[in-house]
Amino acid sequence: MTIRERVNNVLADWCGVAPEDQTISLEFLWISTRDNPQRPHSRTDFQPDGVQDLLVKLKTEFEKPGTVRKNTSRLTPGSFKPNGDIDSVNDLVRAVVDCPNLPPTPGEEL
Repeated sequence: MTIRERVNNVLADWCGVAPEDQTISLEFLWISTRDNPQRPHSRTDFQPDGVQDLLVKLKTEFEKPGTVRKNTSRLTPGSFKPNGDIDSVNDLVRAVVDCPNLPPTPGEEL
């Protein structure tokens, strides 16, 4: 599974929808899925709580055993708009790709 596919799976877990449009703003995605029955989050603002939840999910995904692992801990709520450069799904994928690699560990890739 590619990094993009894994990020999109994380986003689906985060807001209940895997975005088709990779240029969509993460904040818009969060707002537009507030009432998603799989992942309702109508009482959670995008910044900082929604982003913090996303960061936890990214860390879980990219630090699990496998051959492609990333240290996503360098990403913080400040990495995202309005203060940071991460705005769209594409931006998030690039940010994860640019994170330092972690050593591969025995385990299955999805």
